[in-house]
Amino acid sequence: MQQEDDLRGLAKTMEFMRAVSILFCVINVYWFCYQYIVECGVNIGVVDKILMNFNRTTGLFSSILWTKIFAVVFLALSCLGTKGVKEEKIKWSKINTFLFFGFILFFLNWWLLYLPLPLVANTTFYVFTLTLGYILLLVAGLWMSRLLKNNLLDDVFNVENESFMQETRLMENEYSVNLPTRFFYKKKWNKGWINIVNPFRASIVLGTPGSGKSYAVVNNYIKQQIQKGFALYVYDFKFDDLSVIAYNTLMHNLDKYRVKPKFYVINFDNPRKSHRCNPINPVFMTDISDAYESAYTIMLNLNKTWIQKQGDFFVESPIILLAAIIWYLKIYENGKYCTFPHAIEFLNQKYVDIFPVLTSYLQLENYLSPFMDVWEGNAQDQLQGQIASAKIPLSRMISPQLYWVMKGDDFSLDINNPDEPKILCVGNNPDRQNIYSAALMSEP
Repeated sequence: MQQEDDLRGLAKTMEFMRAVSILFCVINVYWFCYQYIVECGVNIGVVDKILMNFNRTTGLFSSILWTKIFAVVFLALSCLGTKGVKEEKIKWSKINTFLFFGFILFFLNWWLLYLPLPLVANTTFYVFTLTLGYILLLVAGLWMSRLLKNNLLDDVFNVENESFMQETRLMENEYSVNLPTRFFYKKKWNKGWINIVNPFRASIVLGTPGSGKSYAVVNNYIKQQIQKGFALYVYDFKFDDLSVIAYNTLMHNLDKYRVKPKFYVINFDNPRKSHRCNPINPVFMTDISDAYESAYTIMLNLNKTWIQKQGDFFVESPIILLAAIIWYLKIYENGKYCTFPHAIEFLNQKYVDIFPVLTSYLQLENYLSPFMDVWEGNAQDQLQGQIASAKIPLSRMISPQLYWVMKGDDFSLDINNPDEPKILCVGNNPDRQNIYSAALMSEP
């Protein structure tokens, strides 16, 4: 609050000084163009007496330059209070030009009063050049004050002290990602590079929405990795922003691959333009622990709060139940029905039909013993709660689009297979991210 009051007081002081400066210019015109003013019928006796007395005691009007010098002095003082607004277009060459012409027009125009012309012409030329010169000096003073404050007196944003020399060398290898940069150091802009020479150590990009994360980093990762012949998995949160970049880059760099990769897209919004992929393909499951991992990933992506409750009864129960269903579909008729939609539909059947089928397999009987103990103990409410905790989150994924995309096998998920590399783009939708994210996270 005190600082704001001080700033307001400083602004008023600067305005007062500028007003005094203008007043000296007006007095100069009044005194030295007095003959024309009298001819115009203006006669202010009080002002005449004041100025005559002032001149008698101080000699202010003994020369035409004195009032002009005082006007420029007060003008310069008023410019000192100008805020140091950063303006890259202001250069010292422009300031010097304004000062030069302003000085000539303001100080060296006295001879215009003695031209052999009508009095009105002499006065008009004198007032015009005096005014134009004053304006040029004012503008030059404001610009000079801004530059001095930014460069010499006060680094408002501490840019100079916080700047440092950054990497300007391009260090490239067969795996690297190189991001071009531009940084401010020693009062000038420099070009540099962020060299990620070992991208296998993983990278994280943080920034607010719209800060340029994709433009500056993600797009470069996609382009440069494809140009180096890598397989790629692209999670396109705002489909198809990143997918278009990946596809176009691939089309221009097919010669970089020993085996030409295939381009696949998973898009739940428009299944007609989507490939199909089964995230619980039985080929990739060799043990019931693989089924548990799939169920674990699916359920925790549908229920983010469960991550903090791992080991709780009503968290582990639905995961175990879904894992048993997935493994049953894997071993039944060689996995003919082992798809994500089949697992959801099977879970939504009556439990009196589910458990007899599952426990008919010896390898699942012990796995489901907690459920069977509750069922045989007639604790129906508890059993219903266990099953409901699995049904409710998975029911959000009951959708014709999701079912169609996730029950097919247009390609396998071994995207980095050297003999069959793939560029896989999975598209999300910000308006449906809670549903789609779980389905996409159950992919590779």
